Amino acid sequence: MALDAAYWYLGQQNIALYAQASISSLVLRYYLAEVLAIGVVVVGAYLVYQGIRSEAGGPEIDSIRAILADAIATRRDFYVGVAAALTYAAIYLVVSSVVVFQPSVDFGATYGVTSPTWTTAACCGAAGTVPTLIVYLSPQAHLALQVLPLDLLFAVVVPLLVGLNATVASHAVRNKDVRANVGWMSSIGVLASLFTGCPTCAGLFLAGAVGGLGATSLAIALAPYQMLFILVSIPLLAASPLIISYNARRAMRAACPIPGVASSPTLSPERKPGSF
Repeated sequence: MALDAAYWYLGQQNIALYAQASISSLVLRYYLAEVLAIGVVVVGAYLVYQGIRSEAGGPEIDSIRAILADAIATRRDFYVGVAAALTYAAIYLVVSSVVVFQPSVDFGATYGVTSPTWTTAACCGAAGTVPTLIVYLSPQAHLALQVLPLDLLFAVVVPLLVGLNATVASHAVRNKDVRANVGWMSSIGVLASLFTGCPTCAGLFLAGAVGGLGATSLAIALAPYQMLFILVSIPLLAASPLIISYNARRAMRAACPIPGVASSPTLSPERKPGSF
């Protein structure tokens, strides 16, 4: 997928000039290859999910892996993650203009289309933004899709990570215990970590906070760096569940120390090591 993106970026002008007759088929082949690659990513994520989930309820309850397994195996927390992933995906598709709704635009006069159809553009743009696939879903309803390679990738990968973060955060917040006085992220901290890992939400918040002309200027100034923000957010989203699980493990061990390990100073004198 990366090689295909580099190939199109470096050769986009030559493709547009000398491959006019076959541009549409080349673009379709490109997106077919990308969909297959994303499918492999999704299958891999599912296999990892199944592998971790299988460890739920095991004897080692205070390891990071066991805490992750317990979170994703809990139906309520899993549904929270699914809802968060779907909500983020919907917001991302609209804000990134993958879904285009222009009620004030006459598609027939502006784009020359009066019935559902599709077209492509091989040139010109930054890496990851070419080729472009444009699908006019319903010109009468002013509805279309504008698909870019990076947008298609992030519309799948980032929501999966957001869903995982929401699942683990929900589990951490619901299992907050008076016995675990140390190590837990507060509810505000969990929400802040999710918000930081959500570039679309952050962009909307900043634009709304500035308001008016300032929002427009901010959007224009940050637009070239949108993909950079998302690329930075992916490692943060991947690391966040591990950090939450690590803090949960510390809290569990502080509240319920393992026999033979020095007791935490936060435990009451009456609590025996290993008791719950």
